[in-house]
Amino acid sequence: VLVDGLDTASDGAAIRRRVGFVFADPDAQIIMPTVSDDVQFSLRRLRLPRAELADRVAQALRTIGLTDHADHPAHLLSSGQKQLLAFASVLVTQPSVLVCDEPTTLLDRRNTRRVAELIAGLSQQVILSTHDLDLVADWGRVIVLDQARVVADGPAAQSIAYYLKLVDSAC
Repeated sequence: VLVDGLDTASDGAAIRRRVGFVFADPDAQIIMPTVSDDVQFSLRRLRLPRAELADRVAQALRTIGLTDHADHPAHLLSSGQKQLLAFASVLVTQPSVLVCDEPTTLLDRRNTRRVAELIAGLSQQVILSTHDLDLVADWGRVIVLDQARVVADGPAAQSIAYYLKLVDSAC
């Protein structure tokens, strides 16, 4: 597997600097006490000047709509806010590829839409694992896996139709 031309077997450190991961359960990613501390923690390895660090954290919180929660205890946020914080903590590092594993699983409809809009507006390449068919309905390419094998690979409408047929026939 290559990422930006780098071999995952031999260039792991370089790849980790290029790829960001957002997990289904944001509590698995949130480790610092406050919202701004958690976003800032993601930047620790860059050793940025204090002013630039503050600017990047503020921009990340603005982007996801958590500016008013900067000093809020991170673990007291709603599930939707936690998922947005997880995104901010990853996006602040400016990865070229974003891997999201079921990013809307714990969310209500409002926050699902917010996350969907956030993902749709990203400049990064996004690899998304989801059962939320609405989330990928307008994507250019959707891959369906069954029993660890690719069974459909094409435009969203085509792949979703295949998936629905696959699931309906299994019932």
